[in-house]
Amino acid sequence: MRRRTISRAIASLLTAALTLTACTTGTKPAPHPRSSSAKTPATALAAAANRLKADSFTMTMTVKIDTTDAVVVGAMDAAKKAGAFTVTTTRNGATSINEWRILGGTVYRKSEAASAPRNATRPWRRINQADAPALAASFDGATMAGPLTRATGVQRTSDTHFTGSLTTTAVVDALSLPTPATSANTSLAPTVAFTADLDEQGRLIRYHLDIPRRNGTTYPLELTYAKFGQDVSVQPPPADEISGAPGL
Repeated sequence: MRRRTISRAIASLLTAALTLTACTTGTKPAPHPRSSSAKTPATALAAAANRLKADSFTMTMTVKIDTTDAVVVGAMDAAKKAGAFTVTTTRNGATSINEWRILGGTVYRKSEAASAPRNATRPWRRINQADAPALAASFDGATMAGPLTRATGVQRTSDTHFTGSLTTTAVVDALSLPTPATSANTSLAPTVAFTADLDEQGRLIRYHLDIPRRNGTTYPLELTYAKFGQDVSVQPPPADEISGAPGL
């Protein structure tokens, strides 16, 4: 049941409004060796995805479903489990924004969605403590890239460009998406094709997926990573701006 709650939180950015604001200051060196051409394509890709677990980075995720466009922009320090994001969703011409701040096992949300309850003096809400850790992981770019460590049929079409397949269940789990339902006339594809790009230091800078839908079609989702090693400074909202009733 908890996973279903988390899925609703992430899925809502596709149909309502989520926003996360990145607070970053300064940079720190990230001395990583260049990617070895001796690695197999699958090994090089998995190594790039795994490096996100110990690095800090900025991240952008874009999603488009019919008349809904969502953009997630933020920064994450995977080792410190600290991040801040802005999610902007435009649906049928109407735009809504949510902000999220993640500090370890504590997550805060401020919504500007018309459908969300608001408190002018206390706009931030603390997420239920039982749900917060899983929700924080759902926004972690390293978790999102996790399926690439188990990709199959990986090919390196250039020094930095990769293609291959991921299992649909791995993608749904890593991105905290609702499990796509199937009808009597529609069979869900067992795999999802992807493309991915690394930089010259062997770090993952982009990957693209076409996510299965319940009607048998797909929708595009793309993640990009940049500014590796940048300091990520996230502060909790002021205490007098946090409402007393937690919730999603």
